[in-house]
Amino acid sequence: MSANYQPLDSESFLPENNLGSEAGNSQLKRLLLVDNQAHVLRVMKLSLDRNGFIVDTALSAEVALQMAQEVRYDVVIADAELAQMNGRDLLDLVSERTPHNVPLKLLLLDAENYAAALDETLPADVEPLEKPISLRWLVLRLSAFFGHYDAGLAAASATGNSFGN
Repeated sequence: MSANYQPLDSESFLPENNLGSEAGNSQLKRLLLVDNQAHVLRVMKLSLDRNGFIVDTALSAEVALQMAQEVRYDVVIADAELAQMNGRDLLDLVSERTPHNVPLKLLLLDAENYAAALDETLPADVEPLEKPISLRWLVLRLSAFFGHYDAGLAAASATGNSFGN
């Protein structure tokens, strides 16, 4: 992936994204946020950027899928209600079509759909989150995940096993 990655559909991509600008810093964790509301993406991106995450955004499932095929993301967070397809289908396609594993996928659901999602079986790597979501809680959740994930990577490296692939 080149540091100068440009999406094919610039209207579906927020211009303030900075794909690849911190790619040399392995301490930062890369997230992909997908929502069809630009203002939601801007607020979430700003908060997560300030907390040390590399955040890319997409306004459509199509652009998000293209990005996930070209960039290695640690986390994909998708709104359940996207224009072309629902967020769950997008996360399934990310699992099927990307050349690497995305260790954590978060699905943002409104209160009614969140309750229904708790009753159905979601894939083990998809975690439902109820909207509106507290950005403070999201930062804490991601920090806890990355602390656990990094510890697993270190243990796997020490034993010669792979983790997260």
